[in-house]
Amino acid sequence: MARERREPKKWLFTNALMRQAILAIGEVMGERGLKVVLRQAGLERYVDELPPNNLELGATAAEYAALNQAVEEFYGRAGKGMLRRIGRASFRYGVEEQATLMGIAGAALKVMPQRTRIKFILTQMAKALMDVDEETYIEVRETPEGFVFADFTCALCYGRQAEHPICHLYIGSISEAVKWATGRDYEVREIECRAMGAEACCFLVVEGRGGSEDG
Repeated sequence: MARERREPKKWLFTNALMRQAILAIGEVMGERGLKVVLRQAGLERYVDELPPNNLELGATAAEYAALNQAVEEFYGRAGKGMLRRIGRASFRYGVEEQATLMGIAGAALKVMPQRTRIKFILTQMAKALMDVDEETYIEVRETPEGFVFADFTCALCYGRQAEHPICHLYIGSISEAVKWATGRDYEVREIECRAMGAEACCFLVVEGRGGSEDG
């Protein structure tokens, strides 16, 4: 379905998602690294106090994108792998803190086939993100290769332009989500990116092939 590219000037962002990203950055980069990227992203207010663990809209998409970019610039060529690790950790924090919101608490995944598990977790992720933010629009599509998770309002690349896909943190989050649901690693690739002018950031989960790389 065709959809206009949207860049709201004051697109607000959920406190819980910002909190999970900051916790994940601290886990992967350490406290000193976290402080550096927070200051570089203009998020000094979070140096000494994390965002609250609630679903209120207390940050902006521009700030979330700036945080992503700050990690990228801090590590240079290694930034891609670090952001994927941060994305994986961010999903784990999401499960710990917002499992009910995601609709995965008590899910009987063990009785589902692998393909059904993948579709379930991607659909629940999309629903949870759209439920907490009316600006968010995501589609999950089945393809011959696997599944495409298409975010038409991706905050990671909000306001950015690039010649290649840059939503590495999202790759990590989707990779960890699929592993959580299936017990296996699946290859995840960003095949379209809004920073490149695409209408959506599209992530392909490839069935039957292992291992989204961490570096």
